[in-house]
Amino acid sequence: MKNELFATALVTAGALASQVSADDGFNSGDYLTRDWGGLRPQLIESGITPFLYYDSISSASVSGGLRSDQDYVGQVYAGVDLDLEKIFGWDGTTMKVSYVNRHGNSLSDSVGGIYDPMTIYGGQVSYLYQLYIEKEFGDQWAIKLGRLSADNDFADTGLYRYSLSTSINGPIRATLLENSITSFPYAVWGGRIKYTPTDEHQFQLGAYQTGPDQWDFTNNGLDFSFGSDDGISVLAQYDWTPNTGRNTRVFVGAINSFRDFDNFSGGTTDYLFRAYIHGETEIADGLTAFAMASYSPDDDVAKTPLQISAGLNYKGLFPGREEDRTVFFATYGQLSDEYGDAIGEDVDYEMVFELGHRFQLTPSAYIQPSVQYIQNPGGTGDIDDAVVLGAWLGLRF
Repeated sequence: MKNELFATALVTAGALASQVSADDGFNSGDYLTRDWGGLRPQLIESGITPFLYYDSISSASVSGGLRSDQDYVGQVYAGVDLDLEKIFGWDGTTMKVSYVNRHGNSLSDSVGGIYDPMTIYGGQVSYLYQLYIEKEFGDQWAIKLGRLSADNDFADTGLYRYSLSTSINGPIRATLLENSITSFPYAVWGGRIKYTPTDEHQFQLGAYQTGPDQWDFTNNGLDFSFGSDDGISVLAQYDWTPNTGRNTRVFVGAINSFRDFDNFSGGTTDYLFRAYIHGETEIADGLTAFAMASYSPDDDVAKTPLQISAGLNYKGLFPGREEDRTVFFATYGQLSDEYGDAIGEDVDYEMVFELGHRFQLTPSAYIQPSVQYIQNPGGTGDIDDAVVLGAWLGLRF
């Protein structure tokens, strides 16, 4: 029955994508709903840019793990970007308001790993996400303040977002496992200052609310309080984008978290540090390679003190499919010995390998089949290596 449900989900996604592709009117625009009879370009021209995305992942654990399983998750991300310079004459000022609805379930518990193979799972309700304002001062300085998540600006890159697994998709996953920052779509109070002195160099400094309830979505994103147990995470990041003739980027950063964290061995720690580095370069036309490493010495709090990830992203591998992406990812997560002692297990590492191909059916629709191989789920050696098949459908309205 479960396999039948998974097959039905894939067929439904494929049928919808085929319908989208069959209407050549959609192929000429960036949106499935076109220009709303001319209203959309009028709104954008006036400084109001609405957006709505729908994403879904259907996955099946077909081998290993704790048990065979299949599940489906979906997500609506909608909102509006406001150009306050056009609307009110406020020079260099923009605002963003967004909403998220998540539904469905993940098969993560059936796999038994520390990384979720279905990246858009978490917070399965409707809630307010972003509510922030950003002000630019000339070409070099910008300040952003409001309700947002740190991965809007730190420890993340678009190359990570082609993965169906949380081992790489989003900000560096180790930071979320230890609760030092939040990520999409969990907003906290925060802000950052950005300084871009030249096209090659950029510096950012940010501060964000953190606390034991930072993942609490039960108040629908409307709890704007700052609790007595909350603290602050201060992030600093330097970006270098050299003019080498090939797209190249390197960034290095650090997270300093000030609040009481529960130790695996008991008691609390009032400070947590993590450093990270990422590098990417286009090694051939359309082919980008990247690697990332992150380390924290605080392994009584950090579940994965060391995480290393690498990947390849090939745009236009096949002739006639210039907008498609072929992707490969590998992630190594070393688990903390103190975490192992806390659960009564000898733990070592978990690795996730993923191979996928994103068929860009139109500018506003794609479907991405993927296969994940999860080695040593949970890091204990007690769970068989798992194989997870999945398909990601993305639509822009």
